Amino acid sequence: MLARRAAGRTRQLVVLVIALGTVGGLVALERRTVDTSLLTASSGATSPEFRRNAKASTWFCPGVIGNDDQVSGLFVISNFAEVPVGGTITRFLVDGVARQQRFAVPARSTLEVDALAGVKSGFVSALVESQGAALVVEQQTLHRAGNAVATCASTPSGTWFLADGFTGADSVDQIVVTNPSLDSAILDVSFVTAIGERNPQSLKGVVVPPESVRVFDVAGLDARNEVIAAVAVRATVGRVVVGRSQHYLGRGRLGYTMSLAASATSNRWFFADGEKAANVNEEFVIYNPSATDQQLTFIFADDQGAAIDPVTVTAPGRRVTKFAPSGLSALPDGRYSAIISATSSVDQSASAGSGSDANSAESVVIERVTTRQQNKSTASTVLLGTSSASRAWVATSGAAIGVADALRVFNPGSLPATFRVSYLGPAGDLSITGYEEVLLEPGASASVLLGPETASTAVSVTSNEPIVVQRRIDRGPKQPIDGAAPLILMTASAQL
Repeated sequence: MLARRAAGRTRQLVVLVIALGTVGGLVALERRTVDTSLLTASSGATSPEFRRNAKASTWFCPGVIGNDDQVSGLFVISNFAEVPVGGTITRFLVDGVARQQRFAVPARSTLEVDALAGVKSGFVSALVESQGAALVVEQQTLHRAGNAVATCASTPSGTWFLADGFTGADSVDQIVVTNPSLDSAILDVSFVTAIGERNPQSLKGVVVPPESVRVFDVAGLDARNEVIAAVAVRATVGRVVVGRSQHYLGRGRLGYTMSLAASATSNRWFFADGEKAANVNEEFVIYNPSATDQQLTFIFADDQGAAIDPVTVTAPGRRVTKFAPSGLSALPDGRYSAIISATSSVDQSASAGSGSDANSAESVVIERVTTRQQNKSTASTVLLGTSSASRAWVATSGAAIGVADALRVFNPGSLPATFRVSYLGPAGDLSITGYEEVLLEPGASASVLLGPETASTAVSVTSNEPIVVQRRIDRGPKQPIDGAAPLILMTASAQL
C-alpha cells in the first residue's frame, strides 16, 4: 500500500514581485499560511459527467479532422453494465447531411468505433446516444504529429471558452463548433490577442445550420502569428458544442492537440500533474472574459503536501495572462499540484442581477500548456484544469502504459483520502495490484503506474473523499513524449 504524508509545515518564501511578459499580469508571493476555505469556494463551471446508474446517456464529441488521409479517429465507448447496451452515433459534417450508425457494446467491455466511417469532411463530430443503460464516451484523434484524447461533452451549452490559442510560425488553430439541434443556432464569437479583445462584426450573429459543423480558423480572423488567441463563443439562439484543434509548427511548440472547450468560467481550478524540470516548460494561461479584474491565488504543493506560500496573480478583464511557475525559486524541482482560486474586485452576484454587463458575473478559464523535450523530440500539450473535485473519475480510453505517472491523484481537501484504481474487465471492475487501497494525506499527491491489462479498457479511480485525477496519454509510435488529458467525473458509482 502506498502512503503519502503531509510535511506538516509551509515553506517560507521571500516577498517577491514579478512582472509577467504577457498582458498586464502581476504576480506577488506572500508569506502567509494556506487558507483551506479556498478549497470549498463555489465553482460555477461544469465538467462532462458520467451518471453510471442512468438508463440512458448522450455524449457530444467535439470532432475529428475528416479530410486528411494521414489523420483518423476513434470514438471509444465503455459499458459498465451487466448486459449489452445498444445505441446510435449521429455524425455531423461541415457540409452535408448528418449520418446515423447503430452500435452495440457487450457487457463490461469497451468498443472502439471509427470516427469517420468513410465520411469526408473538414471535421466530423458526433452525438453518441444509448438506451437501457448509460455509456461513457471519449474521442481519440490519430494524428501524424501526435495522437490526442478529448473528452466528449455530456450536454451542449450556450457559452464556451478557450484560454489558450496559438498561431505562431503559421501553426494551425481551428475552433470547431457543432450544432446538434434540429434548429439553427446563432453565435457571437470574440477573441483576445496580445493587444486586447476583438469583436469583429463578421463574427456577430453567425448562423450554424441544424445538425452541422462550423469551423473558424483563428489565423484567418486577423490573428496570424499570435502566441495569445483566446476565444469566447456565446450562442444567442440554441446551444452548441465547441472544440479546438491545434497543430503546432514552431516558435516553441510542436505537436498536435484536440480538446473540448470549457462550457463555463469558474472561480476555482485544480491541476494534479504539474512538473518543474529542466526539460519541461509549463505555463498557466488565464482567460478573463469579463470586464472585471480578477485576483488569483495559486497554491502549489509537492507530493507530500508541503506548500510554498500562496502566489497572487492579477488577471485583467478581457485579457489573457500567462504565469510560469518555473520562475518560483521556492518551488522545488519535481512534481507538484496546484489549486487556483479567483476573486473579483466587485460583487459579481449583484452585477449579474442588475442586468448590466452580461459578462460581469463571469470568472476565469485556466489551461496549462506544457512543452517537453526528450532527446531530439519536442511536444506540446494543453490541459484544461478541472473545476471540481470528485469521489470518482473514469478514463474511457485509458492512459499511458508502463510509465510511473500514468495517473496523478491529488487530495485537495482537509481530510485524508483513501483511493482505489481499477479497470473494466470481463468480470466488472478489477482492482489494479498495489492500488487497492492507497492513503493520501491532505494536500498530497500520488503517481499511479498502469500495466498492459489497462491498454484497451476503461480505468476508474474511486475515493472516500473528493480527489482530482489527471493522466498522461500515449501519443503514438512516432511521438515518444506522452501527452495529457483530463478524466470524466463519475457519479452514482460505488465508493470505497
